[in-house]
Amino acid sequence: MLFFLFGSVIVGAAGEYKEEDYEKLDDLGSGVFGTVSKVREKKTGEIYALKTFPPEPEGYWHARKEVIALKQLEHERIVKMVACSDIGNKQKRDSPVHIVLEHMPCDLFRAIQDHPEIKRKTREILHQILKGLAHIHSKKLVHRDLKPENILIDPANMSVKICDFGNCCAGEREEISRGISAEYYKDILSVVDLMAYFYLGESSSDRVSLSIFTIAGIERFLQTKRKGGVLPGSGLERLYRDLEGVVSKNGLDLFLELIASRITGGCTSAAEALEHPFFAEGREQDLPFWQRWLLKFKQQLCFC
Repeated sequence: MLFFLFGSVIVGAAGEYKEEDYEKLDDLGSGVFGTVSKVREKKTGEIYALKTFPPEPEGYWHARKEVIALKQLEHERIVKMVACSDIGNKQKRDSPVHIVLEHMPCDLFRAIQDHPEIKRKTREILHQILKGLAHIHSKKLVHRDLKPENILIDPANMSVKICDFGNCCAGEREEISRGISAEYYKDILSVVDLMAYFYLGESSSDRVSLSIFTIAGIERFLQTKRKGGVLPGSGLERLYRDLEGVVSKNGLDLFLELIASRITGGCTSAAEALEHPFFAEGREQDLPFWQRWLLKFKQQLCFC
């Protein structure tokens, strides 16, 4: 899946990583493919995040995809790569791969747990995520792993950046039937998941991942909604009803537009979604608690 990247790989020039240039300050975390540390550049005193991938084949290729993608994706809403190992040097394939990235205070998952007040900025945060995604798609790439843990945020100024491009690959070259291709569409559905995460929380009873639904199931749900109907027993219907209690009419419309993005009549890209009126309105347009309670009570009566 990497063949697509080599044509214009030198876009954002990152320096070559040298271990002696950095001082380790702390461990930030670990994952399937490697570890993340907080480091200080000795020469400048700047603080960065250092990702270290073991020299195993899976770790190497994961790191390689991330490096190649980040060299093409310099953007204010994408984490900046400062330096990296020489991934083209075959003699170094038995050594760990290092990537030095700009440091951000935390990811979205941790931020919402520690700073729940940032939910007041849901529109601003989602808009920034869509900006980053629009840039990724403009480069004919897809992220393929958008989730709260892969969205970095500074709660002090609400600056948001997409990270972790180890699963990044080329978007499909041809569109599939109606609308955008399947790979781009999965990224769009991930934004819908994030929207649900903001408004409904992370519990499995409140949050339904759209990745589990078939295109046919989504089309059936949309056709029902366009006719003003209800689709009993549908996970999408339940998700829609839950959102109906906490988000504005424009928010519900954005939800429908995004899940319809591969179907005629919906948003066809992240860039197009940025212009949706949901992002121009204030938080006060979302329903207050008493209205949410009343709506939920009416829904329960209807489904008894």
